[in-house]
Amino acid sequence: MTRYTSHSIILHWLSGGLLIFLLMTGTFVLSNMPNTVEKLGSLKIHMILGILTTWVSVMRIWMISRAPKPEALSMSPFRATMMKANHIAIYGVIIAIGVSGFVLAQSASLGQMIFFGLEKELYGSFKDFGVGIVHGLLTKVLLFLIVMHVAGVVSYAIKSKNNIIKRMWF
Repeated sequence: MTRYTSHSIILHWLSGGLLIFLLMTGTFVLSNMPNTVEKLGSLKIHMILGILTTWVSVMRIWMISRAPKPEALSMSPFRATMMKANHIAIYGVIIAIGVSGFVLAQSASLGQMIFFGLEKELYGSFKDFGVGIVHGLLTKVLLFLIVMHVAGVVSYAIKSKNNIIKRMWF
């Protein structure tokens, strides 16, 4: 087998697209908006997509443990270890971001406000909650891990002259 299964490929690109969207909008849009009632619509989208992304990632972890894998790439033991560590870290951080986002939403009553119409003023800053700080820091860690993932793919493709993108494409 030279490529991943169609299900694995779909989940990979779906989660990747969702993650990039959430990271960019969270970092450059939501964090720069004042915490007023006007922010609730954007937070609702962020929360729904965050929940979806967390579940897609859990499904990916489940698929990885069960789906057949393509033949192993030819690489040094160090590179293979780094590749595996990067993937494990990415999945762990994605789950931690999802959990911290859920805890932050609960702590700030966001779910009740957004989904059930609770009329309450938004907190001045989500960084008032320790979990809000953790959520933000984890997103920076994830962005770094994604950059390292892409850099690893590109550097491997250049060094080996092997188009490994075909492994994760239709």
